[in-house]
Amino acid sequence: MLDRLDTVDWSRVHHAYGPATDTPDALRALLDGDPERRRRAHRHLFSTLLDDGLRNHATAVAAPFLVELVVDPRTPDRAALLGMLTCSVAGPFSVASPPILDDGGPDVHPILRDIYQAAEVAVPHCLQWVESDDERLSVAAVYFLASMWRRADEIVPALHARLIRSPGPVVRAILAFALGRLRPDDPRLAGLHTDDPDPAVRVIAAVGLLRGVGEVPELALATILAALADPDAVPGLEGVPCVELGVADLGRVLCNLPPALGARAVPPLCAALQRTHGFAVLGLVEPLLHFTFGSAEPAARDPNTLTLEQRRALTAMLENQALWHLGDRHFLLREYHLPTTRAAMAASLGVPEP
Repeated sequence: MLDRLDTVDWSRVHHAYGPATDTPDALRALLDGDPERRRRAHRHLFSTLLDDGLRNHATAVAAPFLVELVVDPRTPDRAALLGMLTCSVAGPFSVASPPILDDGGPDVHPILRDIYQAAEVAVPHCLQWVESDDERLSVAAVYFLASMWRRADEIVPALHARLIRSPGPVVRAILAFALGRLRPDDPRLAGLHTDDPDPAVRVIAAVGLLRGVGEVPELALATILAALADPDAVPGLEGVPCVELGVADLGRVLCNLPPALGARAVPPLCAALQRTHGFAVLGLVEPLLHFTFGSAEPAARDPNTLTLEQRRALTAMLENQALWHLGDRHFLLREYHLPTTRAAMAASLGVPEP
C-alpha cells in the first residue's frame, strides 16, 4: 500500500504551509500501529491539506493516496479518513455550508476538478458501505456520497434501499442529508420529514426540502423555526457530520430564503441568540440582519428610522456578550452600515451599554 508515494516529487508540491515534503510520512503514519501516532498524522494532514477548508495543490496530489487507504480493509480508522476525503472534495460540507467542488462549470479550479476525479474512484466501495453494520463507516460513506453529484442516479437507489432496512437515527439523518443534496424533491425525503420519529432526522430532512424547486414548503420552514425556538427538543443534531454548530446552522440555512419570508424567523432567532455563545452566535446574527435589513445600504443608517423589528434584532445582538468578542462581527455589521462596537450600538439605540 502507498507504494507510489515516492514517485511524487513532494518538494515541488505545496500545502498550506509550504513544500509538502512532510506529507508522505504523514500519510504512511495513518497506517501506524500506535493510535496516537495515527491521530497526530490525521491532525497534521487536516491542517496542511484542508486549512480553514481551503484546498491546495497538495490536497489534490494526496487525494489518490487517501482513496487507496480508504478502500483497503487493512487500514485502521477508515471512517475518519473517509471524512477527510469528503472535506477534500467538498470543503466544509454541512446543512449550512454548500459544497465547494467541481460543479461541472467551465471555470472550475483545476485543483477541485482533480480532487473530484480522484475521489470518484471510491464511489463503488462507498455504495457497498452504505449497508455496513459498522455505523460509523456507513455514516461516513453516505456523507461522502452526498458530494458525488455526478453519480446521483446510482447513489439515490442505494440510499432508498438503506432506508427500507430501518437503520438507526444517525444513519437516517445522514441519509436525509444526502437525499437533500442529491434529490431535494425526492418523495422519500418528504416522508422522512413528516413521518420519522426522530426530531433531528425531521429537521435535516426539512433543510433538504428547502432546496427543492418551487415554493418553500410551509411545514419544512415551520420545523426549522421550531428547532430554533426549542433546541432541547432536537437532541442528537450535533452528532451528525453534516451539522457544525447545532441550531446555529439552521440560522444560516434560513439566509437562503427571501427576506420577505423572514418575519416569522425573527422572534425565534432573537430568543436563540440569548442562549448562544462562541462562534455559533454569527450563525444567528447573519439571518437576523438578512431578515430585518434585507440588504446592505450604500450609506450609514439613521437610527431614528429603525423599524420595531430592526430595533428588536439589534437589541438582541447588543445583549449577547459573545458577539462583541468575535472579530468577524466587525465586518458583518459594517456591511450593513451598523455600529461595529458595543458602545456605539448602545448609543445608536439610546440605551445603556450592558
